[in-house]
Amino acid sequence: MRSSTSISRPTVFATAFLAVTVGLATAACTDDDPDAGGTTPSTAAPSSAAAPAMTFDEAYRKLPMDGTKDVPITWDLAGAPDTDEVLAARRGLAFMYWERQSTDWTPVIPIGRYVFTEAYYEKFLAPFATASAIDDPLIGPIWVKVMGVEQTGTGQTTVTFCTDLGYWRHAEEKNFTVRKDRANLESYVLANVESGDGERHWLTDRLIDNDGDRKPTYGAACTKWAQHHN
Repeated sequence: MRSSTSISRPTVFATAFLAVTVGLATAACTDDDPDAGGTTPSTAAPSSAAAPAMTFDEAYRKLPMDGTKDVPITWDLAGAPDTDEVLAARRGLAFMYWERQSTDWTPVIPIGRYVFTEAYYEKFLAPFATASAIDDPLIGPIWVKVMGVEQTGTGQTTVTFCTDLGYWRHAEEKNFTVRKDRANLESYVLANVESGDGERHWLTDRLIDNDGDRKPTYGAACTKWAQHHN
């Protein structure tokens, strides 16, 4: 029998925010800015949480890379390197916005095993795997551009996106107007880890939402780009 657990988004993001103090990624939620947060590095070597329930390819076919009806994603990949790392980061971003628009996480969370490292999955996704009555999802079209790719350690790469969140909002929000502070830099820190299938995969190990450290490099270009019309 499917769980009918009801859980609110502020509760979920508050839990994630608290975990910053132990050195893991986070995302926070406010009325004006549905998601803003930061991260600190984790110290444990990342690994994959993927179980043999399905293959990685099978899991990726279930992942809506171009978003959903409620949150369509338009990718601007002009000039972006065609690498496994960029594709893995795009999977991480597509998963996060898929999850945030869903009112039933039971079919969504298991796919996270194939997108995120074990540490991230167990801390931020596994506790909500049976949540099937989610209050106030986040909806609206988003536009995403690859801004930069950096090797930030051995077997570690950071991919930074500019996301136009001008029309992204709480479903219950009344009298919606396009957000003024719409340009968001979000970085996905990837680790190359050996997974349950015996192969190595690039998986998201940390998220840096509203990435202030990279704002001097990409902030002006992101703000100029994030001016789309729905």
